[in-house]
Amino acid sequence: MNVKERVLLIAETKGISKTEFFKDVQLSYANFKGGQKNTALSSDAMVAILSKHPDISPAWLLMGEGTMMRKDEKGALSALPAETAHVTAEGLGIYKQLVNALEQTVKAQEKTILSLEGQVSLLQRK
Repeated sequence: MNVKERVLLIAETKGISKTEFFKDVQLSYANFKGGQKNTALSSDAMVAILSKHPDISPAWLLMGEGTMMRKDEKGALSALPAETAHVTAEGLGIYKQLVNALEQTVKAQEKTILSLEGQVSLLQRK
């Protein structure tokens, strides 16, 4: 399951219509269906989703690790208000993880681009 499929699963699990979910996080649903579903999700989009839905585990959203819902130390679901989520130490750590993962994605995409450019060059010579 890729990150965009996990985003769709959030709306489904929470019983929110896709139209309402994407309107709430200010994203276009068109980017989550068809061929667009297999493209990368920007860090801004992930921040918007996690800010509006602070009960979602960033590790799960980004990498598919663990469970969808975050839990606090007592095992209860986290209820951190979206307005304060960005100022916590945990939030800062999450953003750093997100940036790290996105940098790795960019590096992998750069390698793919170089490889494809090489293939195009070979084809143009023929």
